[in-house]
Amino acid sequence: MLSKPHAPGGKPGAFLNFTSKDNPIYEQFIELTNQIFWDGYAEQLAQDNPARFQMELNDFINTYQ
Repeated sequence: MLSKPHAPGGKPGAFLNFTSKDNPIYEQFIELTNQIFWDGYAEQLAQDNPARFQMELNDFINTYQ
């Protein structure tokens, strides 16, 4: 099972409801991103560059929702 990226400052769930395990599009984004790059990439991106993570998530949601 995939681990959920943590929000900036180590506060899980700060990415509104898009980080909910019940949100399939968020889980698909994490899975796809980790498959394209490497396992843990999404979590690392969320921690290292939260603005970029949010931008990539928003692009994914806008494209595939």
